[in-house]
Amino acid sequence: MSIDFNNIEPNSSSSGEFELIPENTIARVNLLLEGGDVELPEFGRGNFFKKSQGGGRAKWMPVVFTITGGDYNGRKVWHRIFVDGDKMSERNVPVAKEIGLRTMRSIIESARNINPDDTTPNAQQARQLNSIEDLNNMQLCIKIGIEKGTNGYADRNRLIAPITPNQTGYIGGNNPTPPVTQAQPQQNQVGNNVPDWAK
Repeated sequence: MSIDFNNIEPNSSSSGEFELIPENTIARVNLLLEGGDVELPEFGRGNFFKKSQGGGRAKWMPVVFTITGGDYNGRKVWHRIFVDGDKMSERNVPVAKEIGLRTMRSIIESARNINPDDTTPNAQQARQLNSIEDLNNMQLCIKIGIEKGTNGYADRNRLIAPITPNQTGYIGGNNPTPPVTQAQPQQNQVGNNVPDWAK
């Protein structure tokens, strides 16, 4: 017995490529923790992180943002939030960790509608998580950019930054994603290269 697919209509595009979401597009998204094989106790229980296989101390949390609404509804943007690396700041903290923690704070402020300079008790309480798993399924607003492909990978969309309520273009929970029309080719692949500041 065989299963015959010869009479099934082929996909209209067999190239596997997608149009890039235009640079500086702002969209409402859902955040999903992709998981990893490393647990970092300071962020709670669970294997949400990955680490460099090249001997460096780089560690990151892989996440995916799925656009909710607008012309690119359902499209995904992959990102790695680094929390460790070899390069140290003048405060003797990994630069990668400083950047990663600031990104996480902005994610929380975007999702929970907190102005970054709000120091009221309610805002301070809202910035606290029980564990990193609380980020899973947060709804927030992000600005999307384009990263040039390297090492044989095509250009791809990337996270520029989460957008917080004090920033122009912030989309709250009840506002639709703005329409976008520009397009460029993209392959849905993520390179394995680690940025210099995270090594």
